[in-house]
Amino acid sequence: MIKRGLIKNPIYLSAAIVLVAIVALGLFLRFHKNKDIIPSTNPTPPAADSNSGAVNQQPSSSSGPASSNSDKNPASVATPSGTDLAAPYGTFVSDHHPSLSGANNTPSSELSTCTTTPGASCYITFAKDGVTKKLASQTTDGSGSTSWHWDVSQAGLSEGTWEVTAVASLGGQTKTTIDTFKLEVQP
Repeated sequence: MIKRGLIKNPIYLSAAIVLVAIVALGLFLRFHKNKDIIPSTNPTPPAADSNSGAVNQQPSSSSGPASSNSDKNPASVATPSGTDLAAPYGTFVSDHHPSLSGANNTPSSELSTCTTTPGASCYITFAKDGVTKKLASQTTDGSGSTSWHWDVSQAGLSEGTWEVTAVASLGGQTKTTIDTFKLEVQP
């Protein structure tokens, strides 16, 4: 009798439907959010001289809230409060013409580096036709660098031209740098 009464009671039925909808929405958002993160491994930090190949980026800055992305690198770096954030630079992609299939001896593996103020959070995005993929946010080491090893064929990038942007955040400051050269993904 009690079970039938609970099911027939519109308040309990409505509450159950709302609860199921909230859980389903939460699972959808969690899956959708992770779908745009490019799988990568964090290699040994790059050498201190990571300026090589970094001359092809255009920095632009914006003050705003810090990135809300979680850091994958647990190392903490002491940065004095009030430190000005440096615009990110580095070799955002090691090969601007990768192949999805590895055709013509063109590898699909990439090494991306981001250098900015030590202890800042940095991530790199790839955008094309309203689609954005990104390398997960990581905290820079004591020299201000972080890097990712990743594969174009596993990143969810389609054939075509992608804009590459690095984003650094620290203490409420955010600065971005757009790579002058686009990522040209080949078949």
